[in-house]
Amino acid sequence: MSTPSATITMQQRQLGNELRKLREAAGLKQEEAAEHLGKAHNKISRVENGKVGIAKAELEALLTLYRASEKDKVWCRELAKGARRRRGRPRDEAALYLGPKWFRAFQDFERSATQVMMVASEVIPGILQTEDYIRAMFAGRGNDPNGKAVEDTVRVRQDRRSILARENAPHFSFVLSESTLRRQIGDPNVMREQLEYLAEVALLPNVTLQVIPFNTRSYVDVGYDFVIFRFDQDTSTDIVYVEIYGDALYIDKPPEAVRRYTDLLSQLYGIALGPVESRNFVLEAADQLAGSKPRKD
Repeated sequence: MSTPSATITMQQRQLGNELRKLREAAGLKQEEAAEHLGKAHNKISRVENGKVGIAKAELEALLTLYRASEKDKVWCRELAKGARRRRGRPRDEAALYLGPKWFRAFQDFERSATQVMMVASEVIPGILQTEDYIRAMFAGRGNDPNGKAVEDTVRVRQDRRSILARENAPHFSFVLSESTLRRQIGDPNVMREQLEYLAEVALLPNVTLQVIPFNTRSYVDVGYDFVIFRFDQDTSTDIVYVEIYGDALYIDKPPEAVRRYTDLLSQLYGIALGPVESRNFVLEAADQLAGSKPRKD
């Protein structure tokens, strides 16, 4: 017999997040929303946690109660339809494209997950990027004449960084290829500051940072970037995120598709340096960029 959590779909979880944000914006409590539907008080809590789905009529009633915008109504309806379709989809359909709102889903999962496991092969993960590193990434692109894209990116990533040190923060683990440390984004001072920030974050109790150096004996499967979101230690509801050009791929079914990434992550943990060695490696790379002598601490 399957547990309730085993039926959670990615869209169902995200719909719950969207409804929670709309309810809070409307200044309403869960009990008030449940009473409006004529349901038990825990109904809204279970919907917002993604534990249960919601009927079409109930969804429309909540969207009206929350005074949702037309844009938010359309998005919630799309998520609700997707959640219902996934229950009947063939088991070999492993992925879902979320189109222009793909990163909205990422932010929701990053905030609600209990574990976030990131693998990066070329660029420092966004949640770890300093402001100068972000600006250097955008420099020379020529497709942001008024600077709006870079300012929005700085704002969003700084907001994401606050998750690292919040109360009851998720546990973050980062596996970085040495390429992420050596690829110079901006001038040497920008990179040094970025790497020193990495070393600082690595000291947080809810962060594990590991580096795979160039001279590792195993090169198999090192070049893939992905993120695994885990909720309440329940591996059956893991969601894998793979970014592609201009969009993103989210994988939550079938279990074999998700397991391929969790197995790959285990392999990468095995060939990476340990957390202490990795932090020292990052600090040495920072010093080398500035042409100074290696640290002794």
